[in-house]
Amino acid sequence: MPAYMRESSATPAFRAAEHPPVGEHERRRRAEALRRHHESSRACGVGAVGELSYLRAQLRLASRLTARLAATNDIEEMVELVVEELHGTFTFYLAAVQRLDPDRVLRLIAGRGALAEVMTEFLLLEQSQEHGINGRVARSAATALVHDTRADGDYIVRDPETDPRSELSVPILLDGTVWGVLNIESPEPGAFSEADAVLVEAIAASLGSSLHRAMLVADLEKTFTTTLTALMSTVEAKDEYTASHEQQVAELAERVAVRLGEPSSRSRDVRYAALLHDVGKVAVPSEILLKAGPLNDAEWITMKTHAAVGGELVARIDAFAHLAPAVRASHERWDGAGYPDGLAGEQIPLAARIIAACDTYEAMVTDRPYRKALSVSKALAELERVSGSQLDAAVVLALVEELGLSRGGCTARPPRVAPRRAAVAA
Repeated sequence: MPAYMRESSATPAFRAAEHPPVGEHERRRRAEALRRHHESSRACGVGAVGELSYLRAQLRLASRLTARLAATNDIEEMVELVVEELHGTFTFYLAAVQRLDPDRVLRLIAGRGALAEVMTEFLLLEQSQEHGINGRVARSAATALVHDTRADGDYIVRDPETDPRSELSVPILLDGTVWGVLNIESPEPGAFSEADAVLVEAIAASLGSSLHRAMLVADLEKTFTTTLTALMSTVEAKDEYTASHEQQVAELAERVAVRLGEPSSRSRDVRYAALLHDVGKVAVPSEILLKAGPLNDAEWITMKTHAAVGGELVARIDAFAHLAPAVRASHERWDGAGYPDGLAGEQIPLAARIIAACDTYEAMVTDRPYRKALSVSKALAELERVSGSQLDAAVVLALVEELGLSRGGCTARPPRVAPRRAAVAA
């Protein structure tokens, strides 16, 4: 069992109620895990495959992992990638990442290997920073290469028969501060070399840089969202319905984008474009925007200008400019009968097609001053009717699947009520 998961009378930071002494069931499971590890054909080191082959495997791992970390801003995905690649290449007894939390407790957030299954099963997932080899690494920010755990005074014994004999623990630094620990363990003494330490330190450094980048991106996205919300508040000042409606459309549009297989970054862009797709209504006179009854032809011409105006407004803001095409095209129709440019089919950006479908559905199931909300079943029937003509059929299908609707059984939900008077559904 890894040092950061163990408890003994010498480790008061562990509460006995959470980490009782090893019992017979745990001992059997640990023995089974050790047996499976030894039986794995990939559980090998330099002695088994040769120094040159082992070095090549290390270099391939480092290169592959660097590329995979660069492709994501999701912290959970990053740590899972690290332990997955380490274990997948070398089949370590344990490859694990612990995060150091403000309460000075190291908590397991990702683990692979035969031993990882046991520690998860017995909820041995926390360790005080003050104890164990990993605690020492977290306190000192220095690598610990332990050739024999029985000779290390900080090692906390749990079961001498199945405890790992070698351990390599490396600090994960984020902007110069210890964020956590990357730990690998082996049941054999002397399993790790200085070359292994260099590899794991390089991986930890790459992970730390990726974590830093992810946090900066998260801060930028928070600022982005705050700015976007402030921008939409100008619309809300004129038409509260539009602003509240955009939130509903945006949440649904992002989910549909994910269902269609769009990566997380593009799905977020769909959400942002949906929030902004009616921002051009700030240029529509209030007497038209808030008219309770149907618009006449002249008023409708004025209303339709908001799509082009919105696209132009968004294009002027550097942070939002890449969303402008989707905002401008969000009222185009699959058959080419939409506005402002009469785009048809796949000429319409996918983000705009998603927004159009979600916008249509949300408008239909919301109460308006001049009509009651449609029931979910009637809204579904209408979506099916315009699928392939007004709306992209593939997007409509994804929308219906995301909503969990079907002809046989529609989930009832209460209609939403528009906060104030509004003129048109979309």
